[in-house]
Amino acid sequence: MEKIDCMNGIKKYYLVLMSLVLVSNPGFASTSNCTQYSTSAIYIASTGLVCLQQVKVIDQSSIQLYEASLQWLGSDNPNQFSLIHAELDTTPEQLGSPSFSAENGTLVIPKVDIPRQFGTERYSVNLTLAPDSSSYLFNLDSISIYINPGYVPRSTWKPYGMLNSTERRAVDALGISLPYARLSDAIYDFDNTPVDQWDLIDKISRDSGMQAGVYQHRETFELVLAYRGTEACDFPCSLNETKEYLRDLATDTALTFGFDDAQFKHAINYGRDIVNRYPNRNITVTGHSLGGGLAQAVGAVLGLKTFAFNSAPVPDDFFDDNPVSLPESVLNDLIYVLGDIHDPVSNTDETGKFYINSKHAAPLIQFDFDLKEITPNRLAELDELRFNRHGITKFLIMPAI
Repeated sequence: MEKIDCMNGIKKYYLVLMSLVLVSNPGFASTSNCTQYSTSAIYIASTGLVCLQQVKVIDQSSIQLYEASLQWLGSDNPNQFSLIHAELDTTPEQLGSPSFSAENGTLVIPKVDIPRQFGTERYSVNLTLAPDSSSYLFNLDSISIYINPGYVPRSTWKPYGMLNSTERRAVDALGISLPYARLSDAIYDFDNTPVDQWDLIDKISRDSGMQAGVYQHRETFELVLAYRGTEACDFPCSLNETKEYLRDLATDTALTFGFDDAQFKHAINYGRDIVNRYPNRNITVTGHSLGGGLAQAVGAVLGLKTFAFNSAPVPDDFFDDNPVSLPESVLNDLIYVLGDIHDPVSNTDETGKFYINSKHAAPLIQFDFDLKEITPNRLAELDELRFNRHGITKFLIMPAI
């Protein structure tokens, strides 16, 4: 093929773009999906579509702005994208927008967003137009995590796009857990007040102090088995409140020495009863404090998705009498134990080995809500544990991550 000079190359790149003005390739995802986004670059994972705005096409004498769409070519060609649409962009130029060099065919995207359920991944990307490409293919040259200049460690939450896999799993778990945290909080009232789309359809109260309820979602019919935890009453306490608190205190004391209290026996019996009554339902278990320990025990034995908040551990004696059949790897994807690093109940065993022969059914996922840290790589000192952080309030609202 005859070699072309620089100016002919520039003309070629302009012809590539202009030939696509107001035209979309019907063989790929619809570019109309791009109209709902205002960011300069976004990747829609479900369709493999890259939406670009204010792309600066630069040659030696001028700069022209374009809107453009690229289509990822799939796992068979994981590093290739096809230009499927372009048109002139008349909006005012903004800082940090993508740029395309007509001289060397390089497309630089300083920041491309990939929306996820509980945050947005962000990357810096460089692509190059394939030489003599009749289908306008771009090859992926490099990709790196976008470093947010506004992130200040221990002052602001680390942006979702900068999280490592362990931190991202923790944030996703926190986001998924929100409705279950609200039900763990609601079961303390032990009444029939609806919670969002959830209705209390069954409840139980045993002499041991074990209390639990079953919530049903009005649309999906999902069931949530929520165990009530230890809650001190406001002085002066009624006789019933005093009895309940003393029963829970006895269970907490038994946990300290690894003994299987009657509350755990009653909790697993109730869990089995609910599973037998609703054999084809999606059932999730949840609880806070002592209720979290009961939830962990039931979820681990019955193989149910579980969310426990600032939770007590489970005595080894319970698992001796009720063996867990699932391997640890499966259990860790079912049981989520979320805790405030300053909580004395969920964190005491990690910090001071307070409990004897008791442990969480899955690794503890901790957050430092003061320093805005996700899974901090340290343990809180004993004098940093505070009883006023044992509540569930911090888990009822998703942090702005």
